[in-house]
Amino acid sequence: MTGRGVLLELTDIRKTFRTGPAEIQVLCGANLQVGRGEFVALTGSSGSGKSTLLHIAGMLETCDSGSVLFGGEKVSEFSRSRRHNLRNRSFGFVFQLYHLLPELNVLENVLLPAMVAAPWYDALLRARPRKKEALELLEELGLAGRLSHRPAELSGGERQRVAIARALINKPAVLLADEPTGNLDPRTGQVIMDLLARLHTQLNQSILLVTHDAVVANRADRIVRLADGRVEPVSTAESK
Repeated sequence: MTGRGVLLELTDIRKTFRTGPAEIQVLCGANLQVGRGEFVALTGSSGSGKSTLLHIAGMLETCDSGSVLFGGEKVSEFSRSRRHNLRNRSFGFVFQLYHLLPELNVLENVLLPAMVAAPWYDALLRARPRKKEALELLEELGLAGRLSHRPAELSGGERQRVAIARALINKPAVLLADEPTGNLDPRTGQVIMDLLARLHTQLNQSILLVTHDAVVANRADRIVRLADGRVEPVSTAESK
């Protein structure tokens, strides 16, 4: 991360899940930094807590102890509403299962984050200025001819591209991706990774990507591994 300012910093993150009388400690003092404009791949075995750490980084989950800093601010101490507003404004999320709303078409799904923070009667008005940006994003992603299609009418790769457009519509500072190629065939997965790499290069997009795939991880600037509840370095751009 030489030469980059720290954008996202997780320090001594601990998280335990309780199932009945059993306790499972998933994160045991995990530390992770993502620099401005840096692409970091987070790897680890299945069940190691990668998704949990990603969700804590994006304020989708809270940790038992530890701190999350974004832009130097300790967001782990923000109120729930302030975390929600920051998450909507500064974080974009891409998931393995897409999470598109089936009743909305492609354009409506992409505009959804622009409507979230507004009251229901003002939601469409709030989204209107973003429509041009949404159309440009979808054209760039090769989806200009699919605007009125619903998710069930799209291929897996098309759904993932819609999810990426949705994640980018608010121009987030950081993109959090959880196994974004996990449900795709290798060729389509390669297309998605080419797209993420291009976003990183052209827009200087900060990306934190969770993957178990070494080929996918090797597209990042830096690779770290989650093992025994802690984060350890694997490689850097200089050593790859």
